[in-house]
Amino acid sequence: MKLMKSLLLGSVAGFAAVAGAQAADLPSKKAAPVEYVRVCSQFGAGFFYVPGSDTCLKVYGRVRADYIYNEPLTRGSNTTTTRARGYFRLDSYTPTDWGPLRATTGIYITRDSGRGFNANGVNLANVSNGNGSTNADVALDWAYIQFAGITAGRIPVSFFEFAPFGGVTYLGGGSNGRGSDYGATNVLAYTATFGGGFSATLAIEDGTERRGAAVVAGGAGFIVNGANLGAVPYAGHAMPDIVGRLDYTGTWGTAMLSGAVHQVRAGNGVLFGAANAIADTVYGYAIQGGVKVNLPMLAPGDALFLQAAYANGANSYTGWSSLGLGFQNTPVNGIVTPDVVYDALGNDHTTKTWSIVGGLLHYWTPTIRQGVALAYGKHDAWGSWQDMSAFTAATNVIWSPVKGFDIGAEVGYQRLTDTPNVVYNAANVAAGSLFGLKKDAWFGRLRFQRDF
Repeated sequence: MKLMKSLLLGSVAGFAAVAGAQAADLPSKKAAPVEYVRVCSQFGAGFFYVPGSDTCLKVYGRVRADYIYNEPLTRGSNTTTTRARGYFRLDSYTPTDWGPLRATTGIYITRDSGRGFNANGVNLANVSNGNGSTNADVALDWAYIQFAGITAGRIPVSFFEFAPFGGVTYLGGGSNGRGSDYGATNVLAYTATFGGGFSATLAIEDGTERRGAAVVAGGAGFIVNGANLGAVPYAGHAMPDIVGRLDYTGTWGTAMLSGAVHQVRAGNGVLFGAANAIADTVYGYAIQGGVKVNLPMLAPGDALFLQAAYANGANSYTGWSSLGLGFQNTPVNGIVTPDVVYDALGNDHTTKTWSIVGGLLHYWTPTIRQGVALAYGKHDAWGSWQDMSAFTAATNVIWSPVKGFDIGAEVGYQRLTDTPNVVYNAANVAAGSLFGLKKDAWFGRLRFQRDF
């Protein structure tokens, strides 16, 4: 019996060995190696390598909710409005022999309520009635490529702008709380970096986005050109804006100096004098200086901001534009602030504007900070057609209970002085009536913001 059991076990072992040897001789398919996501730290936090490439990618975004109070111009203006906005952003870097190749995109989707009619009684875009918007608005915040000093695409802030000021208050900087009336713009630029913290940029930017008004002056203030309130229609776009910038960054802070050239090209809609001459093309310009001084002796993160800008025939660069001056288009929504005023013979007279802004950012604790901003600006058009000045003050307090999450409240005040009566729309012109300008306005905002 023991002999039989030994023979059986031996046979099984032999068959197993032979089967194993034969299986080893058969062709086999190995499993594909697993591509794990790896952290890429050389371009900052949040980047990872795209599997199968040497490109580093970061996916991030923001959600923002605003609850806004605006002192109204008229009974038809909205006093309270709300806003919900979602941001989606991609940032990528790929190492090359020429340095990093960057491609980045940011979009946001906004749903406003209470947008309704503006102060002129005009029904705003995407609004079916005075009660609110009918759908969400999608906008491209930026989409640009950077390579070997070249920047091409749409950037979030013009190279003319002193961007660091934007962190002080929700308003930003300038005569209306911003150094310039426009943020994002299409651009082609080259930046050269020198030693010692210096860099210089030369850019061409989309001039159509900075078109201010051009008007025809008459004995009663201005001549009405159809329903355009004396506005001269623009000719086709012929030259982009030229922007130059010089920057310095040191341990104490940053400083910049920028300049811009802007073209105003009148169309064929208005002819002057007996010869029916067309107005000449006008070239405006703007200059700006800004400085940020770090104040770590007060608290980590504290800083003082100062900037000043002057423009001749390029109002948008100083915070005065045809869109109206002021936060949330208050208190002068509907005022035309022209880049150029043409007299009855077609001679051009450029408008001079300037603005100065100061701000302080202070951290009371590592999670509680406050921003204070003061601004003053002046608009001087030919023949006192529409001369005015504006003083703006704003402050906010922001609490960050969790990293990347802000809860903030802001209040602002603006006063206009030396302002004439303003014609708000063509119907009032035809009726021969003038509306007085509201000179004081308050603004408030409660904001919740989460960055991730």
